[in-house]
Amino acid sequence: MRSIHDKNNKFELLFKQYYKPMMAAALRILGNTRDAEDAVQQAGESIFKNLNKIKIIDSPETCSFVILTAERKALDMVRARNKRREISIEETAEQGVPLSASVDDPLQEAIAQLPARYRQAIMLRFGMGYSVKETAKIMELSYENTKKIMQRAKEMLQQKLTEKGEILK
Repeated sequence: MRSIHDKNNKFELLFKQYYKPMMAAALRILGNTRDAEDAVQQAGESIFKNLNKIKIIDSPETCSFVILTAERKALDMVRARNKRREISIEETAEQGVPLSASVDDPLQEAIAQLPARYRQAIMLRFGMGYSVKETAKIMELSYENTKKIMQRAKEMLQQKLTEKGEILK
């Protein structure tokens, strides 16, 4: 482990070390490289502003901070995308959003029909393997609120699947 004092040098070393994991995290959320690169750049700007909080580059705390920052920026982009009222077919295709809602897997179809907040919580928790506490942190919600969202999302999924004759285990 090393401690770096020169801010630019520190940032350069930090970015070199964590660029790939940051890209992977953003790509998992956004689904395309161009948007993931934008999210990582935004995360880099935020990290640079808070560089004084990082004492040691090679530490689990720094790794978590950097990757969570990238994930938050990616989720912000998803939220902004979801707030748009009208999206053209060209924009939809560029963003990597499926043009058709038909999915062969009933569970995936049911998840896709959930409201954005519930879908996001389910995907972070079960699709990406985050704990409820980590999911709460990423979504910038309280732990209790996140648990409630998870409970409601599961209930909605159960209802949607039951209507289609499927069973959620």
